[in-house]
Amino acid sequence: MPRLSAFGAIPLVLFLSAAPLQAQPPKKPPVKTAPKPKPAAKTPPAAPAKPEPPPDLSVAASYVAGSKTTSSTVLMQGARQRVSYEPTQASIQQCDKRQSLQLNLETRVYLVMPYADASAAAPPPVSSGKKKGGSITYTTTVTDTGEKKPMFGYTARHLKTSVVKEASPDACDKKPERVEIDGWYVDLPAAIACVGAPPPEKEIRVDPKDASCSDAVTYVRPSGASAYPIGYTMVTSSGTDAPVTTTMEATDVKAVKLDPALFEVPADFVAVKTPTQLTADHRPGEDGPKKPGTIRIGVAPLANTSGQPATTKDLDEALIESFEEANTDAVLLHSTTQADLAAEAKARSVDFILTNTISEMKRPGKSMLGKISGTSAEGLAAKVDYALVAPGMPKPAISGSEKSGTSMLQIAVSAAKRVSQFVTPLGYMKTFAAMSGNAAPGMMRQTQDPVLSSVFALVDRATGVKPQPMLTSEDAAAAAALQKEIESIIAELKKKKT
Repeated sequence: MPRLSAFGAIPLVLFLSAAPLQAQPPKKPPVKTAPKPKPAAKTPPAAPAKPEPPPDLSVAASYVAGSKTTSSTVLMQGARQRVSYEPTQASIQQCDKRQSLQLNLETRVYLVMPYADASAAAPPPVSSGKKKGGSITYTTTVTDTGEKKPMFGYTARHLKTSVVKEASPDACDKKPERVEIDGWYVDLPAAIACVGAPPPEKEIRVDPKDASCSDAVTYVRPSGASAYPIGYTMVTSSGTDAPVTTTMEATDVKAVKLDPALFEVPADFVAVKTPTQLTADHRPGEDGPKKPGTIRIGVAPLANTSGQPATTKDLDEALIESFEEANTDAVLLHSTTQADLAAEAKARSVDFILTNTISEMKRPGKSMLGKISGTSAEGLAAKVDYALVAPGMPKPAISGSEKSGTSMLQIAVSAAKRVSQFVTPLGYMKTFAAMSGNAAPGMMRQTQDPVLSSVFALVDRATGVKPQPMLTSEDAAAAAALQKEIESIIAELKKKKT
C-alpha cells in the first residue's frame, strides 16, 4: 500500500516531484562575433600598356622622269624636316627659324636660305628707261575626289592638283605653263608641324633677254594643309615643248624616333655664300682637282688705279665664282710680282694668269648718253683693262678693256643660266630638271611635295633672274665691267680650242 503523505492520499513520490526546483542561474545570451572577412578576390595582373608610337616620320620615295630615276628620303620631326637626295645633297627645313639649309655632303659645306617674308610686298621693278612688262598669275587648284584607300598604315585620299599660268597681254613672258598632278596623299600626324619651305607668294621676274622688261608674279593657292604625297603622276607643259610626265612612288613610310642632330648643321661643315660654291667640287679657297683637257685660269689680285675706292678682295672672289659658273676652272692667286705669280701658277697647274686693273671710274649720268637712256645721275661706269698670259710667256694670249656701261646691270658677277646648266655637277638634279622642262622654278614649288619645293628653291636661287638696282657703287660698276670681260675671255678661249 502506498505510503501516504501528510496531505492525504497524494502519493509521496508525486508530491516530491511537484515540489519547486532550486533556482537556476539565467543563461547568458550567446556572444556575437564579427564575421570573418572574406578573402579579397585576386585582381588579375594589368595588361602592359601599349607603347606610344614614335613621334617622327620617315618617307622614302623614287622619282622617274623619262629615262632618269632618282630617290629621296624625307625625315620629319616637329618643326624640322630633312630631305636627302641620294648620297650627295641634303636640305634641312628649320620652320622654327624660318630658314632652310642646303648641304653638300661630299665637300661638307652648307648654304643658308632664309624664308621670304610672305607678308612683304614684292619689290617694284627697277626701271631702266621706259618701263616694260605686265603681270603673271599662277593659280593652284586642289580637288578631293572622295576616294580613299589604305596605304602604309594610313588612309590615303585621292587628290587632283593643277597649277595654271595666266599672263597679261603686256607681260614679258607669255609662254603658257601648266602642271597636272593626279595622286594619293595622307594626312600627317599632329606632331609634325613642318611641311617644307613655304612657296613664294609674290615676286618680280626680269626677262633674261631684256633687262628693261620685268613682270609682277603672283601665286594663288589654297590654304596650307598637311596632305603629304604617297604617290602621283605629274604632267608638266611649258611653251611649245612636249609635255613631260613624272611619277613619284613612296617605297617606305614609317614612324621612327630620330636624332635631333639630323636637323642641325654638322660642326665640321663650312658656310658658303652662293649655290655655285655649294655645288662646286671643292671648298671655297681650295683648288679642286684639275680635269684632263681643261684650262685652268689663275686670277691675280685685282689692281685699282682709278683713284676711286673698290673692294678688290670681294671682286676677286666674284671673278672666281663667275668663271666657275661658266664651267671654267679658275683659282685665286696670292702673289703680286710677276716672278712669284709664275712660280705659284706652275705649282697650282695654272695654264693662264689673268691680270685686271680698274683704270677708270666715273659718273656718266649727266652725259648725253645718260640723258637718253634715262640712267640715274648717281650711276657709275667703270673701265677694266685685262691680260691673259701663259706663265713664262712675254706677250699675252688675250688682252683688252671692258666698260660697265650706263644701263641696268647685275651687281654680282653672276651669269643667269638655264636649269640644265646649273644641274650639270649634280646627278640627282638632272631628274628634277627633267620634271620641269623649261617651266619656272616658282611654279614647280606650288605642289604639296616638299622634295620638289626644296630642289626648286635651290634652282630658283641659282638661276632666277631678279631685278638688280642701278650701278650706284664702285664695286657694282667694276663688277659689271668684269662680267663683260669674262664673257670675252671665254669666247676667245673657245675660238682657240677650235
